[in-house]
Amino acid sequence: MRQLFLLFLLISFDAYSQDEQNFYIDELLERIQYVNNPNSNDILCISEIERAKKDIKNGRIVFTQTVGFLFGDIRYESELRKLCKEYGLVFDFDLISDVIYEGQTQGCYGDFMDKVIIERYGIGFKENLHEKADSLFLFRTQSENILVKYWDCDERPRLPKELERTGDYLTTIKVNNLNIVKEKSEFGGWPFFDLGFIIEKDSTISDFYISNFVPQLKENEKFRDDLYKIAVRELKTNYSRWIPGTIKGIPVKTDNNVRIFFAKEE
Repeated sequence: MRQLFLLFLLISFDAYSQDEQNFYIDELLERIQYVNNPNSNDILCISEIERAKKDIKNGRIVFTQTVGFLFGDIRYESELRKLCKEYGLVFDFDLISDVIYEGQTQGCYGDFMDKVIIERYGIGFKENLHEKADSLFLFRTQSENILVKYWDCDERPRLPKELERTGDYLTTIKVNNLNIVKEKSEFGGWPFFDLGFIIEKDSTISDFYISNFVPQLKENEKFRDDLYKIAVRELKTNYSRWIPGTIKGIPVKTDNNVRIFFAKEE
């Protein structure tokens, strides 16, 4: 088991090229240089620096993860929190807004904390801890067979005939025994499901569930259960084998999601 973990650790470390590491370090040093001497009119940055100094004075050094709309979530958050605790650090997210004000710099709280962490542990510490946490997560996917959301995979699950995952849409099923109705407005259409299911590492599927149902019209709501049964039958019959998602090239038990539309057979 220990040898397996060490293998995952080496895979993670090799995932970053030297150029990527150099770019990360250069960008980080530029940000830290700014928090050492921010513009006097950069009120947002100055206030974040003061907040960071106050936390540090109270013994709270924070390992921050920048997060915003559609970026920053990490699959190994639980592992990273535990590792931070081992080093006497607190893990927390540093939220970046989509709204940008001219002359005001976001992220200075995290940058100042990074400065303190570098002074204490060295410049590559945070990146190494990220890599170690991701390796621990990958190790758990194999040793504990934990379930991984499809969006957390390096390569998302796909059908055997596909070279790569191109989208969530799977198919449109024609029905003739249910009087479903199409919403004919510009943004309407036929009802559809976002259907979830588990893909095992041996490519079999199970545990179907509805993650989202859009009836389009109220009169279609009563067909929800019937449409669900039709969708599951379609998956079991015509899409019963899937290539599971992978992390660093290693297959993982995957929580997958597909979109299935329904249309009235004319």
